[in-house]
Amino acid sequence: TIYVEYGNSLHVDVAKAYFSPRLSNEHNRVASQVTPQETVVDLFAGVGPFVIPIAKKHKTVQVYAVDINPDAVALLEKNIKINRLQKQVVSLVGDSRKIVKEQLSHKADRVIMNLPETALEFVDVACEAIKPEGGIVHYYCFVSDSSEPLETAKIELEKAVKQNNRQVTNFLFAKTVREVAPYAWQVVVDARIQ
Repeated sequence: TIYVEYGNSLHVDVAKAYFSPRLSNEHNRVASQVTPQETVVDLFAGVGPFVIPIAKKHKTVQVYAVDINPDAVALLEKNIKINRLQKQVVSLVGDSRKIVKEQLSHKADRVIMNLPETALEFVDVACEAIKPEGGIVHYYCFVSDSSEPLETAKIELEKAVKQNNRQVTNFLFAKTVREVAPYAWQVVVDARIQ
């Protein structure tokens, strides 16, 4: 089916690739923060719900959309074409760990990490993708059994960044995106990393 979100058309097939319309505000919020001339890397791009609005809002931005699922990337490539973003969005199919190491090392001003179940395991990849002078990470994770889910996510991210010889200089934003089960939340933390 074709799903329209904030004026962006997205080919979606939930049998082949994950997609959640419940994150529409997040897609728009992140796209609104991007500034001209940025290079953005989405480590788990799926069908492009983050990269399509970013590229449509900002014509001078270069976006690299990585996903390991070839079906998701096929849909992403359709979405790039129907939204006429071929000059701005580069789709890459494969493991983001390998692709960043081989092609995107130190290129990003901004990294999107929307794979909440395992994002923590990829903080090293985000640190590798961010430019040496630093950049912004949008980190999505699940937090459960915590009375302070936002603080838990911040501590987790900060510790993982330190283990990769970088540091969180400040947290720009943190919010509970949605409850996913009793006492379990999807959380987003935006952090500036140096």
